[in-house]
Amino acid sequence: MSKKPGQRVVLVGAGRMGADMALAFAKGGWHCSVVETATANLERAKSYWQAETHRLGWDQALTRLSCHSDLVDVEWGSVDLVIEVIPENLALKHSLLASIDELANDNTVIATNTSSLRITEVTSVLKDPQRAIGMHFGVPAHILPAVEVTRGNSTSDLTLDTVLEWLESLGKVPVVVQRDIPGQIINRLQHAMYREIYHLIDEGIATPRDIDRAVRFGFGLKYSVVGPVASRDIHGLPVHLAVSSQLYPTLHNDPAPPKILSKLVEEGHKGVLTGQGFYSWPPETCSERMQQFALLMEEQVKRIRKLGEPMDF
Repeated sequence: MSKKPGQRVVLVGAGRMGADMALAFAKGGWHCSVVETATANLERAKSYWQAETHRLGWDQALTRLSCHSDLVDVEWGSVDLVIEVIPENLALKHSLLASIDELANDNTVIATNTSSLRITEVTSVLKDPQRAIGMHFGVPAHILPAVEVTRGNSTSDLTLDTVLEWLESLGKVPVVVQRDIPGQIINRLQHAMYREIYHLIDEGIATPRDIDRAVRFGFGLKYSVVGPVASRDIHGLPVHLAVSSQLYPTLHNDPAPPKILSKLVEEGHKGVLTGQGFYSWPPETCSERMQQFALLMEEQVKRIRKLGEPMDF
């Protein structure tokens, strides 16, 4: 396996995550083959790429994208990296990775984009687990800089170093997860917060709107400039210790799913997809609101990069 940045990637799965990841690689100069068996998903991805590359001025990226309906249609001999981006179903992932293992050359890095399963468990069907790794992109993957890179129990140092080099060449900010745990870093942190958020809503302590305001215009605003750990140094560790000793015993720690979330899902509310979640998303304004969301995120990333991010203290 060469440490030279590769130029060919295969993404298996053309859902929203896979489609965005394809844009990230194509923008970075990689030739990207996307494999998707569902015709509707593939056609939706093609339309999305046309619109998004035009909007962002990434016209050259579009020329580096190709689509396939079957794994065997890919020219595997020159592939440096393959990433599975299919649903969180272990049996499905095992079946797919076993097929990839038979087709890919010995030097191809094989990655999973799982957001909750253990990397070692997902990639256990591979003959050579040293070349297996986790690469978990955020949403939208072509805009957010952070990518979690998780070592499986057998991932080699060379595989890790190679993937880190590739991601940095794409302008990404790799976050290394040194031990294979469910959810990696970002989802574990988010869901620890979400458990408390749902509890506050269930108990009538705060509305979804006020919780969103507290995060957006409170601590969330500063975390794009300085991370939560460094911020504790800035605010003072004795104060943090005193507050934690009083607060931690009162935090919600029930392992059961939150009532409000369960109720919404049982009633068929999925959020933007169905027009109703914690908030109402009427079709006549939803597209405009989602576009505004994307534009604000892009502007935020641009501002951070101007500051010389990542700022490591």
